[in-house]
Amino acid sequence: MDTILTNLVLGISFGCILFLLGTGLSLTLGLMKIINLSHGALYMLGAYVGLTAAKFSDSFIVGIIAGGIAAGLIGVLQETVFLNDYINARQTRC
Repeated sequence: MDTILTNLVLGISFGCILFLLGTGLSLTLGLMKIINLSHGALYMLGAYVGLTAAKFSDSFIVGIIAGGIAAGLIGVLQETVFLNDYINARQTRC
């Protein structure tokens, strides 16, 4: 019975992660009309930074916060440096 419950929880959590990735891609394509496939890299960067911060601070909460902040900052930097120029250039052509 323990194995079934563990597999159920792991399946639901993996499904939630896939839902978040799919929703991010769908929103990016729907709102910005750009196919931005760097979501996976941002999630992986956030996970790596979070794991490293949790290992050094011995606190899982610090790791979650550090991973979210790192992924968010890189995402904002990516949008301001790369995507805004592309969107502005595309709007001036239309």
